[in-house]
Amino acid sequence: MFAQVNSVQTTADKLAGLLKFCQEQLPAVRETPGFKGVYLLADRQSGKIVTISLWDSYDDLRQNNEARGAQVREEASSELGIAPTPVDIYEVVLQA
Repeated sequence: MFAQVNSVQTTADKLAGLLKFCQEQLPAVRETPGFKGVYLLADRQSGKIVTISLWDSYDDLRQNNEARGAQVREEASSELGIAPTPVDIYEVVLQA
């Protein structure tokens, strides 16, 4: 399994908009081959947001990024005024 991790810094007032945006995108993402789940983590005081999406394989993750993932991140950045940030990819080596 592979994880895609993205973190952004924003203001607390943008969290509700980001959450709404993610909820609107979720039905389509759930239909993406290899998708296993997503976490949206927020530190309301500092405004730091971290998303972690889980994928069956590196190929599934890569194909999602090529097909839709990059576009969704760009839309979120534009719509919410959040600067785009790099995406990190990790292999999940332990799940408990």
